[in-house]
Amino acid sequence: MKRSIYIIFFGLILALFSFSSAYAETHIQPKEPLKSPVDKEKLERIKPPPPPPKCPDPAVQKIDFAIVSKTSQFSGKVRITGVVKNVGLEPYISGPEQQAVYLYEVPMGGRANLVATRKFQNLNPGQEVKVIYERNWNASSPAEGEFPPSYRVIIGYDPDIRMDSNPKNDDCNMNNNQKERSGTEINALFK
Repeated sequence: MKRSIYIIFFGLILALFSFSSAYAETHIQPKEPLKSPVDKEKLERIKPPPPPPKCPDPAVQKIDFAIVSKTSQFSGKVRITGVVKNVGLEPYISGPEQQAVYLYEVPMGGRANLVATRKFQNLNPGQEVKVIYERNWNASSPAEGEFPPSYRVIIGYDPDIRMDSNPKNDDCNMNNNQKERSGTEINALFK
């Protein structure tokens, strides 16, 4: 009697195991075909980025950080470079002293300090002008390491530049004339 109970018990275990294995290998087919997460109509409405404007467009492209020299593992001299480029399709042609690139150091919670200026006059399409500032940096100090300043680059124009009867120095997109980058990325260079 005990022996027949064991046989029935092991038979049930074997049947459950076989059933679960067969169930796991069965692929359940959905009733409807699965849809792509990307809607084809929305995909067709997505347009490529607009071409560069057919006008002069000086724009702040980037702010680069680089270590010039190291005095220890966490300190040395760093270079902050702001890059302005004419991203338009027309040359920017202007008089001297009408435009400049300004580089500001902005302490955390403090007032922006002008640290470098670069005047420029003419920029062909794709041509760049750079403003550069070098300073000592200590990534382990509170002033730079814990509360690093940020750096802001701004293109500045004479207030009456649009009224000087020269359409070739009218920046056609004033929305790309400023950029800021945190000094925390300078600290990362010392790691």
